Amino acid sequence: MDNIFLWSLLLIVFGHQTSRLMAQKNIEFAVDLYQAVSLSHKSNIIFSPLGTTLVLGMVQLGAKGKAQQQIRQSLKLQETSTGEEFSVLKSFFFAISKKKQEFTFNLANALYLQEGFTVKEQYLYGNKEFFQSSIKLVDFQDAKACAETISTWVESKTDGKIKDMFSGEEFGPLTRLVLVNAIYFKGDWKQKFRKEDTQLMNFTKKDGSAVKIPMMKALLRTKYGYFSEPSMNYQVLELPYKDDEFSLIIILPAKNMNIEEVEKQITAHHILKWFSEMQEEEVEISLPRFKVEQKIDFKEALYSLNITEIFSSGCDLSGLTDSSEVYVSQVMQKVFFEINEDGSEAAASTGIHIPVIMSLARNQFIANHPFLFIMKNNPTESILFMGRVTNPDTQKMKRRDLDSL
Repeated sequence: MDNIFLWSLLLIVFGHQTSRLMAQKNIEFAVDLYQAVSLSHKSNIIFSPLGTTLVLGMVQLGAKGKAQQQIRQSLKLQETSTGEEFSVLKSFFFAISKKKQEFTFNLANALYLQEGFTVKEQYLYGNKEFFQSSIKLVDFQDAKACAETISTWVESKTDGKIKDMFSGEEFGPLTRLVLVNAIYFKGDWKQKFRKEDTQLMNFTKKDGSAVKIPMMKALLRTKYGYFSEPSMNYQVLELPYKDDEFSLIIILPAKNMNIEEVEKQITAHHILKWFSEMQEEEVEISLPRFKVEQKIDFKEALYSLNITEIFSSGCDLSGLTDSSEVYVSQVMQKVFFEINEDGSEAAASTGIHIPVIMSLARNQFIANHPFLFIMKNNPTESILFMGRVTNPDTQKMKRRDLDSL
């Protein structure tokens, strides 16, 4: 009996270590991808490392030779493993499907292939098993109809939040395979901000100019850390969503620091350190309402990470289809993400009232200049979203929202 117990314990420990290792690899890939994306985007950024891992995993499942090798190296996968490395994704999907009533997590994940090509049965099975993804046949020759078909499907999968994913101009006569990934998340904060406490305040943009934005305020007991290194000082704050399944981590550099310099220096080691070293403290928080919606074609970013083979004709995707004419034309992702007093979308408001004199709190976290953010799934430490805010979106703000402040 003791031996069985010990063996079970070893399996649990081994399983935990494996998932920890996978979480670390996923974070390393997320940081690499962020560095690549930030080179070509100068303002706000949002993308989903988890979504990108999914679409690359889908291709990797059908790729062989150099195409497969490049993806596996970028995703930091072990040489010998065969699909099991994606079991973390499987357990993530399983976990969130059980708790769907507490939040909305909508993922539209698909591989669109030109009509006339046949997909292998085994590939279809593996794709569904690990990536909860569908494969759809379309006629890219009819670019306008094709764009409408994909956009309508994405819109229906994301509660109507992500519209117009494609326009007809994005497809051409040589388009064969397009990877589509759209993610929409909606959840309430564990501790909400009170709308009455939101005030118009100055936010200093990257170029030094100031813009007036609605700043949410609260005095909360939450995880917080101040980190000081020779070349950078910054604060890190964790705001958990209801039920602690997800958290938003905000990284706020010291006011005199250039956000791009901070971005260049952050590594997976830093992120894991924040996760483990932040402590529960009382913090006086000022955080902008912000909304970021972004569409990214990852082709350029993936090229810089040495994933090039899948984009060239003659790449080996023989695990997916027998045709040698199929290669990836685009890897598109669109994300809709909004932060407000209730969480990531409006709902009934209850919260902790802030005393008029807030300066009694020892820690002040005032995000009135550019900051970075990470949204993670806590049980698996998967990074769902990663980005930066250099200019909170004031253009799309409803006039009555501003008038009410």
